[in-house]
Amino acid sequence: MKSKGLGDTIEKITTVTGVKKIVELASDLTGVPCGCGDRKDSLNKTYNYEKIKQNWKQIKGKWKLVSVEKL
Repeated sequence: MKSKGLGDTIEKITTVTGVKKIVELASDLTGVPCGCGDRKDSLNKTYNYEKIKQNWKQIKGKWKLVSVEKL
């Protein structure tokens, strides 16, 4: 699955490295939710790759920042 934003990318990295399993186990043992889903959604909304991509254009073979919008 393609990452929509930074939250998805971080989730993939933590899954591959095993960090996600450790956090889930600690959450189960303590009964305290980790908040991973909310954090992922917030990061995806703030650092959405499609929004970021729209601000860059390839001009004469080089990537140029053409618009600076609040992400």
